[in-house]
Amino acid sequence: MAYSKNDKVLKEAASRLKSLGIRPLSHRVAVYGHLMHVNNHPSVEEIYSELKQSIPTLSKTTVYNVLDHLCEHHAVRKIVIEGREARYDAMTHDHIHFKCNTCNLIYDIEQPKVPQLNLPAGYEVTTTQVYIEGLCPHCAKHMH
Repeated sequence: MAYSKNDKVLKEAASRLKSLGIRPLSHRVAVYGHLMHVNNHPSVEEIYSELKQSIPTLSKTTVYNVLDHLCEHHAVRKIVIEGREARYDAMTHDHIHFKCNTCNLIYDIEQPKVPQLNLPAGYEVTTTQVYIEGLCPHCAKHMH
């Protein structure tokens, strides 16, 4: 996605960041805008590789720092499945992630209500992350 050509993406990202109380600095806007418009839950390396094309001054360290800041302010959710590489998602509401064991892609599964546990007294849930593993429709089709 060429961000220099897509002012609408940048304006939307800057507006959302402002509404979350985050200063819309150029690198923050670029990273957040990218996450808002992809659904593949990219890694730092993938975000960096994609944005480096249109922002030659961008460093991988900057991407890490921006993502940390966005996570701290609840603009982005960090997803780590099986202790592997961190992935990032701009959808911060509770939803289910489905990881395909063949292609390793992570999909969002929208449910009206994410399953809740009946926890013992005194426990307070602040966020829920549920992930399921299996075969995505594309991989399942090619395996059968």
